[in-house]
Amino acid sequence: MRPMDHSVLKCCLFSLLLLTVSAADPPSNAAILASETTPGNASNTANAGQAPNTSNTASTNQPSNTATSSSATTPSCTTRRCLASMLIAKEALSQPQSPSCISNISVPLIVYETLSVDTKNLRFESRLQVILSWEDPDLSWDTSVYHHDMVVLPVSKIWTPELHVTNGVQTTMKHGNKDLLVHSNGTIEHMVIMNTVVGCEVNLYNYPFASDFCAIGINVWVFSGCGMFLNFGKVSKTSANRGDWLTEEVKLNAKGGRDDRNYLWVSLKMRSENPFLSLVLPSILIIVADVVSFSLPLGGGERISFKVTLVLSFIMFLIILNDLLPGGGQCSPIIRKHFCFCLVILVLSTLQSMVLTRLAKCGTLWPCSLSKSKDSLLKDTDNEEVSKSDITVIKLKASEEKKKNTALQKVVKFLNKMAAQDQKKARRHRFANKVDLICFCIYLTVLIVYAVVILYFSFGSSCEINHLEFWEY
Repeated sequence: MRPMDHSVLKCCLFSLLLLTVSAADPPSNAAILASETTPGNASNTANAGQAPNTSNTASTNQPSNTATSSSATTPSCTTRRCLASMLIAKEALSQPQSPSCISNISVPLIVYETLSVDTKNLRFESRLQVILSWEDPDLSWDTSVYHHDMVVLPVSKIWTPELHVTNGVQTTMKHGNKDLLVHSNGTIEHMVIMNTVVGCEVNLYNYPFASDFCAIGINVWVFSGCGMFLNFGKVSKTSANRGDWLTEEVKLNAKGGRDDRNYLWVSLKMRSENPFLSLVLPSILIIVADVVSFSLPLGGGERISFKVTLVLSFIMFLIILNDLLPGGGQCSPIIRKHFCFCLVILVLSTLQSMVLTRLAKCGTLWPCSLSKSKDSLLKDTDNEEVSKSDITVIKLKASEEKKKNTALQKVVKFLNKMAAQDQKKARRHRFANKVDLICFCIYLTVLIVYAVVILYFSFGSSCEINHLEFWEY
């Protein structure tokens, strides 16, 4: 075999080796350059090796372009922090702009708590923990790129809905946490805490056995067909006991079936033990003590001093009651009328005892000093008339009487005078006691009738208040 045939054979074998390697792994640029620089001077051999090299080069460039395009669409960082930074960079600080111009805000849970009930100023303070959920399509992401279903974002970088209380006097709303939770589909979950003071005219007609409802109107901003819409879920309560008031039930209602007038209907009941023992029971005991005081004697003055003490004590309880109850309203507390009636009864009973004591002592309503001066004046006038007409006769008889009067006659005269005064005093006491007995019977009858009336109005009647009048438009 000639030397030229050996070189051609070597080129063919080298070409077959390159084809086998390219089938297993795409050739590199170095291999291609090596194949192009292989020694050989046969033109047919070079042409034979060029065809497969060209096809291999085309097949090598195709996956390289695909890898370049995929590396351009896939971010270099796919962690939660990078995802959060990407969402924050969108600056979603405005309300989600839906085609209907209305954002649906879900309220799956409201946890209610009564803080205080101010019966003096008719204010009702409560605390609400509200769970909110809404969707913002601009905050969604592809889970095939970012392999996370949810991410935590700072609440200051994301728009959050604002709730307001329609009948609130003072309302503060703060975030329950500095962060909120965002899902991959754009759903956002967050919690807010609302402290609100509501003007509620609590029905105190049957105080201290009062029970009533208070409304808390919860709504959002809506104007000219744009704004937000609330979808409420469950409502629960916590810390039912607050002072003298008990929270029995909390319900969610809508006035007139309108979706934009939602309110919490809070049922309240007063725990009557404390006000009954501190106000009602002392007033009853004071009236009973006043009734028993009729057994004290009239002349000694003990009855009057005792009754004055009762009046002063009752005035003290009336001042305490005035600090607890409001000055007016649609349903004024009946206990205020009770205290006023009892005070009037006590004052009249004291005046009656003073008048009868005067009658028992002096037999007249005039003051004792005036009556004594009047009697002495009449006696002096009679003596003056007698002295002018018969002054001479009296002088003659005086000398004779001095002789006749003896010590025994003076004693008898003195005893007769004392007996007459005692009889007169006894008649005055009998008359005063009869009048006192009549007054006692009248007093006791009035109290019995009053007890029946006050029990009827306390438990048999009621007063209605419209707690939704803030929506009367």
